Amino acid sequence: MFYLQLILAGIATGCIYSLAGMGVVLTYNATGVFNFAHGAIATFVAYTLWQLNAGWGVPLAIAAPISLVVIGPGLGFLLERVVFRPLARRGAGTSEKLVATLGIFVLLLGVTYVIWTGNVRQGPRLISSRPLELASGLRIGLDQLVVVLLAVVLSVLVWWLFRRTRLGCDIRAVVDRRELAELAAVDSDRVAAIAWAIGCGFAGLTGVLFAQNGLDPYHLTLLVVETFSIAVVARLTSLPMALAAGVLLLGVGHSLLTQFNPFAGSTAGRIVAELKPNLSVVILFAALVLYRRLDVVGEDGDGGLGRIGRGRRSRRRSPSGASPATGARAVVPALVAFGFVVLPFFLSRTTWAYGHRLPALVIVFASIVAVTGFSGQISLGQAAFAGFGAFLSARLSNTYGLPVVLTMLLGGLGAIVLGLIAGLPAVKRRGLFLALTTLALGLLVYSLVFQSTVFAGGVNGLRVTRPSLFGWSLDGSYAFYYFELAVMSVMLLLARNLRSGRLGRILAAIRDSETAAKSVGIDLRTYKLFIFAASAFIAGIGGALLTMQSKAFSAFQFEPLQSSLLWFMVVIVAGVDSIGGAVLGAGLFVMLDVVVKQDGVSQLVIGAIALTLGRLPGGNLLGLLRSIGDGAVRRLERVFVDAAGSRERAPAPTFRPSPLALDLMERSR
Repeated sequence: MFYLQLILAGIATGCIYSLAGMGVVLTYNATGVFNFAHGAIATFVAYTLWQLNAGWGVPLAIAAPISLVVIGPGLGFLLERVVFRPLARRGAGTSEKLVATLGIFVLLLGVTYVIWTGNVRQGPRLISSRPLELASGLRIGLDQLVVVLLAVVLSVLVWWLFRRTRLGCDIRAVVDRRELAELAAVDSDRVAAIAWAIGCGFAGLTGVLFAQNGLDPYHLTLLVVETFSIAVVARLTSLPMALAAGVLLLGVGHSLLTQFNPFAGSTAGRIVAELKPNLSVVILFAALVLYRRLDVVGEDGDGGLGRIGRGRRSRRRSPSGASPATGARAVVPALVAFGFVVLPFFLSRTTWAYGHRLPALVIVFASIVAVTGFSGQISLGQAAFAGFGAFLSARLSNTYGLPVVLTMLLGGLGAIVLGLIAGLPAVKRRGLFLALTTLALGLLVYSLVFQSTVFAGGVNGLRVTRPSLFGWSLDGSYAFYYFELAVMSVMLLLARNLRSGRLGRILAAIRDSETAAKSVGIDLRTYKLFIFAASAFIAGIGGALLTMQSKAFSAFQFEPLQSSLLWFMVVIVAGVDSIGGAVLGAGLFVMLDVVVKQDGVSQLVIGAIALTLGRLPGGNLLGLLRSIGDGAVRRLERVFVDAAGSRERAPAPTFRPSPLALDLMERSR
């Protein structure tokens, strides 16, 4: 009887998870966009309902329809019109769509914190929780019963919409091939807007239902982990499977697991206890490993990079063969290097931490450029690589007393092992499938390694010492900064060499078309594993420097949802096609907060820019700067060329009439 009661409770909770998963599956099926902002949308709608009801006293009978039917779907219409319609028009790849949803995630979460200060509140209860007596003494709350019925009804209605209506047929046609659908007189913009409205409506509903047990912007936003696990189990396409996965795995499974631990008191029991709160992470990782492929829709043939990862755009050449902007571009790296050298002289005691973070993040961002920009592999596990390198470096230094410089290198080598593990799925996967796999690996490492008292023995607060060379301590602010600068220069040189010569041409071929690369004899397995290993090594070195800056290891510093996703968004927005994007991205990400004197401003600004990727030249900030610079250089070139031409041009001949002509002119008068 006790276990039956647990199952009933689990079914009700699982149905809410199912609604969240169905919202992601529906949006992906209808638009080809995997919505990483689903949890943020749910949070915003839930807070809106709280504000209307508890803040302004609007009756729940009016506030609930406004939030669920107007705010949620209206937000979907707005996002489709402003953000995703331009991306669809220019044929954006998975990376650009992913970054756009991350921008929405950051902006909505920032707006929520600004308006509602991030305080935990109690969301309004839509339905009474009065218990209902069932047979044999079983009880179920009225609200739980309504949620179960609502999940079943909505899943049937959405299935009917997709499979039995003209709108569903139009939606599938637009996702499969937007251009052909438009040739068949399908209004693709209207179809996409309706799909986004329905998907955001599901997000708002799940947010309101979860808010009944506490309204917290951080924890409610992290609903994405459970949502992703359901969507992946459903292969991103099956609504009935999403309903079953939410109910059976996250609902009933988690409810029963809370009472199951046959190994209590032992090491195995501690492992089982730590698995319980991370059940969704385990399910996500297991599903991604077991599935050989996902039923991806609307993904481009290059693995999802679209136009952002195809290298620098072609540049106009002058007749002499040199680019008109060559001289200007040669000056830019020198100016950037000079800026890094003199930066410490403009830092105060309160901003030294930002200055120390800058070179470390440049290194980590360069690892993203290497694996994504150079080879086309979308990796969302860079925080795991960086954290693993930092963790090993700190452990080896504290346990064995090895020199810090040596442990930093050993940490980078240890991160290579993790990179090879992440690279194995990349042999057969690309695009969104690979992105989710690396994200799941990062979540697993974070939950079961960085936060594990069994494996790590409690790493939070682990002391990290700064290096010394030949007896000279580098603990001082200036000394440590210039040490970081030297390491950054070496790592950037290593990353740059990945793009040069024969290796660079092979990686570019893999990025542009794996099929074509394989047809000319390129060993995809070897080079994919190599680029993941190289990227992990670079990230591990950067992660070690990050912990040296703070002199302590903090697991939260490498939390995947707050680090990996955010770092990936920054690099894509800045420009993933060159090392300059890593430098520009780190500079904006760190120094904007210093200039404005407010933490978090950089995230909001970069998140806002992420929403405009469809309108930026080249699809990133670096492309915008190149376009502006090239235009300025071309205008200057025209001025100088015209001036030089006017000096070299022979003077126009003067007209002098002959004496005969003068005589004739006189007679004619």
